[in-house]
Order: sequence, then C-alpha cells, then structure tokens
Amino acid sequence: MGHKPHKKRTVPTATNSLQDECIRVQKVYDWVTDQLSVKKEIEFTDEQIACIEKAMGDPSRRPLRIVCNAPETPPLFPLSGSEEEGEGFLCEQIGEKRDVSVALPGGGGFADAQLVDLLFTADMQVMVVDRNGEIVTEVNCNTSVLESFVLCFPNGTDLYCRITKIICRIPSGTVLLNCPSPTSFKLEVIFCVDIQVEAEVKLEVMAKFCSPRNNDLDFDDDDYHECPPVEFPEQCPDIFPRPSCDCTLSGEASGECDSEEDAGKITLYADICSDCSMADSRMKFNYYDTDSSDGKRNFTYKATGFDQNTLQCKECGDGLKFIIEGTGVTSHGKHRDFKLAAVVEEENQWFEVHLLNHRGETVYNSGMVEVEDGELEIDDCINFDDLKYKKKH
Repeated sequence: MGHKPHKKRTVPTATNSLQDECIRVQKVYDWVTDQLSVKKEIEFTDEQIACIEKAMGDPSRRPLRIVCNAPETPPLFPLSGSEEEGEGFLCEQIGEKRDVSVALPGGGGFADAQLVDLLFTADMQVMVVDRNGEIVTEVNCNTSVLESFVLCFPNGTDLYCRITKIICRIPSGTVLLNCPSPTSFKLEVIFCVDIQVEAEVKLEVMAKFCSPRNNDLDFDDDDYHECPPVEFPEQCPDIFPRPSCDCTLSGEASGECDSEEDAGKITLYADICSDCSMADSRMKFNYYDTDSSDGKRNFTYKATGFDQNTLQCKECGDGLKFIIEGTGVTSHGKHRDFKLAAVVEEENQWFEVHLLNHRGETVYNSGMVEVEDGELEIDDCINFDDLKYKKKH
C-alpha cells in the first residue's frame, strides 16, 4: 500500500481557542451600597397596656421582653432569571431624576451626575412576649426613609433598587420587670440597600469581578457593622473551569508497525482535547498481527482516561508533535497504561503507541508508524498564557 501524500498547510488554530468575542450583557453604569437608619416612637394602646400589666402581675410570666421581627430579604446573588419578590418591604423612586454637578472625593474635580430620591419602606412586627415565649400583645407598624442619591444615571439606563437586609432593634427598655407598663418605646430600623444603574450593551471584553464604590459624594455614612459585606459566591477552581489543552489531536490513520517484536498493522482513532478541553476525549487503536509465528494475537485498545499533566505540544520540523499519556483496557480485558505520540508535518505524518503494565514495563510497542491511509490533524490552542499584556508606563 502506497503512501498517501498530504496537502501542504499551515498549523491551524482550534475553533475554541481564546479569541475576541462579542457578548450582550447588562453594563453597570453605577453601583452603590449604603446603610440607612430611621428611628420612631411606638406607643401602646390602653388595651395593650392592660394586657402587659396583667402578664407582669403573674410571677410565672415575668420578665416580659419586647422583640421585633423584620421582613426576610432575598439573597444578595439570586440565581439568574429568578424573581424573588419580598413581602413587607419596598424600594421605589420618587419623582424624576435631576441633573446636578458634584465634587468628586479626593480632590478629583467636578462631574455631571443625576440626583434621585428613593423611598425605602418596611412593615415591622413588634411583640411583647413572656418568659415562656408566649405573645402578650403585638404592634404592627410601618417604617420608611426617603434618601437622595447622586448617581451616574444617564438617559437610556435603568435603575434597580434592592433592600438586601432589614435590621430591627430596640435601643433600650426591651425587658419589662414591674408595673407600671411603659406607654411607648423607641424603635430603630436599619435598611441595607443595593442600588445599580444598568443598560443592555454589546461588549468585546476581558473581565474581572468589580466591587461597589462607597456612597461618598455628598454625605457621610453612619458606621454600622450589621450589614453584610458584598461577597461573591465561593469559586471552585479545582472543579471548574478545568484548564484548557495546549493543542488537539483528531483523525483516523493507519500504517505498518515499525517494530521487530510487534510486527503488524495498526489503525489509530483519536479525538483528544476537542474544543481545547480534555472533556469527552477519545482514543482507540486496532492492532492486526501479520506475523502469527510470534504467538501474538490481534487486539483492540480503548483509552479510559487521559492525564492532562502529561500533555505536550512541541514544534517538530515544520509541524507539531502531540504527546499524551493515560489509561485504558484491551479487548482481552487487560488494563494497560498508554503513551501516545503523533507528529504532523506539511508532507508527512507519524504516530507511535506504547502500552505498559502495572510495573511500568512496556508490553506493546508499535514503533514509529508512518501514516499510509487516513489523516491526523494537530490544531494549536490559544489560551490565557499566550496573551501578552501591554504595561502602562
């Protein structure tokens, strides 16, 4: 069987290599987090005072406590597409935005921005409970705070306002020991808010996580520590994403084994690192023994696993050399490790396969097989390590 010539070609680039991409995303024009506090006086009715004094007259129910329940807010990072509407709280824009000019912090000059008024409201449940946890009386009240924000909020963008946490507390007087009952108490409510200005755009980007700026344009924050910090979900780099391959090997090719001990013909099927990912990689070969006197038999070998740490892509002449190791099983049920090397040049192609037993001894060696039928392709993968960043001076 004669050698099949191969057309002259340059080393191609795999289809899933790192390259410029255009994506449609929600661009964040501004992102502000803040903590807003409001205090109000809550008064008991005559009927509620009577219930409290009756409970305090029973030693088995003393002491009484005033507790406050705040509405539960959705998680900071809900799943994409989920619409988690909270009950008992609301954030809404009041009136129209106004163009303003503001001084940037740190002596950064002035900037044009937009001033918006946002109203935050929440329904609170305040209860008086005895030492057994039984409710003596309860008060339902509504709290709200109106706050002005200076934002980058140009025409064509949308404002999204979320309440990420509501904290309700009673600064003092939470424990009631003796008569007479207090007629009122002070309630403090803290709103943890997240405000973003967004618009849908088309971008060609390389990206990283960004963090919100402080709300520092025209007023000072109260230093509360109850609000949760903005934390991105924990990443799993060992699980996903997996590292990409340096190159790919694909195709079907056959030729005569160049080995005295394992004379015969071998046909290789390979699809390794398709889309520059080791996932779903496949490799098998069929060996046909042309010398029956050596007692060896025909067999098929199928790879069951690939060791990406052994993958090498090297320049070889005017082409590339692909090297990979892994594990597999023969059609006789023998588990064997393998070493595979393939060379693709402009005019010629070769491959070589070794099988090893559990002691690392070579039990099959195809020798250097020149491709006579079929064709192999080695495609170069471009990954992040290939990028060169221009440093700013």
